[in-house]
Amino acid sequence: MKKISILFLSVFISTVSLISCSKDDNDDNYDNVEVIAEDGTLKVDFDGQTFLSTSVQAIVKKSISNNLISITGMRSSNGDVIQITLPTSKVGTYTWSAYANTNGTLGIAYIPANSANSFICVAKEDAADVANYTDTGSVTITSIDQTTKKISGTFQFTGVDFTGANNKPEIKVFTKGSFTNISFNTDVPPSITNTFSAKLDGAIFTATNVMAISQGGKILISARKGDVETIGISLPNTIKAGTYAVEAYGLDYTFQYTKDMTSNGIFTGEGSIVITSHDTSKKIIKGTFTSKYTSFFVNNVYNATEGVFSVSY
Repeated sequence: MKKISILFLSVFISTVSLISCSKDDNDDNYDNVEVIAEDGTLKVDFDGQTFLSTSVQAIVKKSISNNLISITGMRSSNGDVIQITLPTSKVGTYTWSAYANTNGTLGIAYIPANSANSFICVAKEDAADVANYTDTGSVTITSIDQTTKKISGTFQFTGVDFTGANNKPEIKVFTKGSFTNISFNTDVPPSITNTFSAKLDGAIFTATNVMAISQGGKILISARKGDVETIGISLPNTIKAGTYAVEAYGLDYTFQYTKDMTSNGIFTGEGSIVITSHDTSKKIIKGTFTSKYTSFFVNNVYNATEGVFSVSY
């Protein structure tokens, strides 16, 4: 089941390079009645309460090579996140069954604060061994206003953490989800302070956008070339200077390479990473890496060498 978790993580890291994250210090308020998402907010019910975002970022990209909707709702008081990723830029209803015969990747997840594991929506066949799991995942995009640059919709899903308590799968059911008049961008300007370079199969990988965030106990680094192609690194936000081995489909340290937004275009890596410095007060991390990327779905292999990065998060 690790391959499903890594598949979503790869998609999530790819969207990091498209989203400029900010924090809002407003408190959340909960009660026992249904909360309707107000303009500019995202909400969803689970565990007997309502998740109400304090900040939301969205991307709607439409191009010849890549169509993408990405919506990230963050709750500052808890540090948790709802992430929705769709391989489309159109209104409509999207489910896993709709992608059964395509290469599209549907991503819906709840990412707890300071947790290595997310609750992700997966197709029924990918959770066949999980008791009581039912795929309820559905996202309806009701409007995309290209004039005001705002997007609205509804969603629901059942999320599974494949490595829950005592290494047993855990399930959460998310209902009555909605997002209303969320402002979206089509891209963000590249950071002028972050740097990232590497060779991919001997050719220079020139990143056009380098982003990093600290989320869920992880530092997520994303270097994007063009619309989609991305090299990503995930590591603990407590990491110190030193050399670390990275296993394929590991949870603590992860390498990802996204060639495109299909399931056949997402690869996980193994190799090593050297953290040369990590200033937690200034939130700047520097290091080098090498990685070999493989996939469960195709036989292609890619090698990253001479990787160097310096990013703020």
